[in-house]
Amino acid sequence: MKRKIFKYKPVYYLAVIVSLLLFILSAFSLLGLFNNFSIFKTLIIGISLVINSFAFINLIEKYDKAVVFLNLSLFLAIFIMGYPLLIGFLKGYNILENYRFKFLVSFILILIIVNVFKIKEHKGINEIEDIGTGND
Repeated sequence: MKRKIFKYKPVYYLAVIVSLLLFILSAFSLLGLFNNFSIFKTLIIGISLVINSFAFINLIEKYDKAVVFLNLSLFLAIFIMGYPLLIGFLKGYNILENYRFKFLVSFILILIIVNVFKIKEHKGINEIEDIGTGND
């Protein structure tokens, strides 16, 4: 029996590719700590690396909480990219031509697509409570 996390296969492949991309970006950002070390950056990169690895592994294995970890991973990436863009926008810079803005918009669209096409499984029946009742 095949487990399905999303309604369509292209959405699953999109989620796996984005999860792998975010994992690789967080792994390479770990190398950037050697140039400019900061405890706050180390904490953010460490959390990002753990969440992105959990998201990728859960998506590959098709576990139930894969979408939750993918949402956390995308939210963290959106927050990390969006904060400097928001500060730049408030200072009067043109952020529409920045490549980070394009990534931010694409991550927001991917977050919306992933959450619209996920399969919602509600298991209202508890099997342990039905033992011996003959309701198969």
